[in-house]
Formats: sequence, structure tokens, C-alpha cells
Amino acid sequence: MKRESTFVGWVGVGVCLMLMMFGNVDVYAEEPIKLKLSEAYTAKHYLTTHGYEVWAKKIEEATKGRVKISVFAGSTLTKVEEAYDATVAGVCDIAMYVPAYNAARFPISDVINLPMLFPSAKVASSKAWQLYKEFPEMKKEYADVKVLWFYCTPPYEIHTVKKAINSAADLKGLQVRTVGPMDAKMLEIMGATPVAIPMPEAYMSLQKGVLDGIVSPFGPMRAFKTAEVTRFHTTNASLFSNLFCVVMNLKKWNSIPPEIQKIIDEVSGASAADLFGVAFDSTTEGDLNFMKEKGDTFTTIAPDEKQKWAAAFKGIHDKWIKEVSGKGIPGEKILATVSGK
Repeated sequence: MKRESTFVGWVGVGVCLMLMMFGNVDVYAEEPIKLKLSEAYTAKHYLTTHGYEVWAKKIEEATKGRVKISVFAGSTLTKVEEAYDATVAGVCDIAMYVPAYNAARFPISDVINLPMLFPSAKVASSKAWQLYKEFPEMKKEYADVKVLWFYCTPPYEIHTVKKAINSAADLKGLQVRTVGPMDAKMLEIMGATPVAIPMPEAYMSLQKGVLDGIVSPFGPMRAFKTAEVTRFHTTNASLFSNLFCVVMNLKKWNSIPPEIQKIIDEVSGASAADLFGVAFDSTTEGDLNFMKEKGDTFTTIAPDEKQKWAAAFKGIHDKWIKEVSGKGIPGEKILATVSGK
């Protein structure tokens, strides 16, 4: 009897130990990898709700909760113009950045910003990722980060406060906000004075008369409130598309298990470029409707005038090829890859 009760006692101890070990698995569950993502759009902007938040959710689902990403919209974590270096320094784990803000640092990437290359954000975004995958020279530009994906804007149009733009002559003497050196040169050729101001500051500059206009896709106009103060818009100038990169701190990336890295790569890359390209193209209609409802004026550039612009801009293409080729970079081949010619 004593032997039997001793056996029962040991069984009880074993059961208790098993319950302690497995009955409350959550106590021993692996802590999720938490990442901070910085981006410049407002919390309600389409690219936040249908781009960054969608991507973050896909990562969480694909990793079965092992990775959780917090999206900091509206440049609340770091300013967009400082986001690349902030990511390198570990201020944020992941960030959106505009390479054109420092074109000298990213000369190959700047090919995406050359005049009149792309009909849509989707096409431009796909080409940017193709370029990165095919040319090691471009990968070297981002050696201090992990590139997750690239995406691009729809083609830029001209938006002004006081006058319609039908020709290059209409731009003469106007102060117009630019993104980087590439579009600054385009505006100079057309007679405007380029002013380098980050997009979040454009609204106040337009309102105070510091700027007469901006170049921008239609999509971000409401989000940055520039749609409220501009009244005249071109619809087919299609000046250029602007490149964005989404990059990750290299030390943080290297700390992530390989199987998780593989999942992040699969959800990012070409897949994310397509997601964001489609999302950016989708932003155009809503902003256009807003401008139409407030009675804005829309102008179509005549075909012969556009041909004049294209001819004048050819020198920008040639200059870019010459500059990068002088550094031993196959400029003509890169441009041909991007343009499909």
C-alpha cells in the first residue's frame, strides 16, 4: 500500500511538472521582433493605409506574429530628409527615403528621375527594383543599409497658384518647388527658378508667396495640403517620376534569424514595389476630384510643345550618362534598361 501511494505521489509530481512546463506555453514563448518604421505621409494618407500598414500586416502574418512593425507616419520618428542617416545610425529600424535629396550620394539611382521616362508609378517602381537587382553598381550605393524595396511616384505635373501653364514661356520667372538637382535643371531649362524645399514645407511656402508653384504628382497634394492653395494644374506634362527607397538598419537586419529574413525578403522586393506602385497610381483620382470640386483649372500641354520639352531635356539624359560613365559605370546600358530602349 505504501509502495502504491509512493508511486501515485511520483505520478502527481510528474503531472505537475508537465503542467508547469507545457500548460502555460505563453510564459516561455519567443518574444516577437519589434521594428520601428518611419515614413513621411500622414496617418490617413492612402500610402500609409494601403501601403506601409498593409506591408507591415503582411510581414506579421507571414512570420506568424514573430515580427511586429510599428508604422510612424508623418515624419514623427525622423524627418524624411534625414531618414537614411537616421536608419544607418539606428534611430529607426526601417525608413522611407528620397535619394534625390542627396543625388550626389546616389548617382545611379538618379537615373529613375530622368525626364519623361515612365507612364505610371507601377512601371517606374518595377524598373527601379529591376535596376537594383541587375546592377551591382547600384547596390554599392546602399552598402550601409539593407534595401527592402523601391517605389516611385506617378509622373510629376506642374501646379501653380496664380497662372495656368500651357508652355515653357508661362514658367518664366516663377519660383517653383523642386525635389532634387534633376528636376531643378528641367525647370531652369523652361525658365523657372527652382527652389529646394521638402514637400512637408511646401504648403506654408505657397501660402506665404515664397513659392509660385510646385512640381508634384496629383496623389500627395491633399495629404500635404498643397491642393488647397494651388489652382492651376497640368495634366499631361509627365515631367518625371521620383524614386523612394525603403531601407533597414544593417545591424538590426543581421540580428534577425535567416528564416525570418527570407520571409521579409519575399514580402518586400518586387512584391512591395508592385504594391506601392499600384497604390500610388490609385491616389491620383481622389485628389483630382477634390481639385475639380473646388473649381481649379486644368491644362493639357499641346503635343508640339511637349516635343520641344523632350528635345530640350535630352541634354539632361546625355549629361547623366557622361557623368556616371566617367566613374566607370555603364551609363548607357543602365538608361537603356530603365527606358526599355
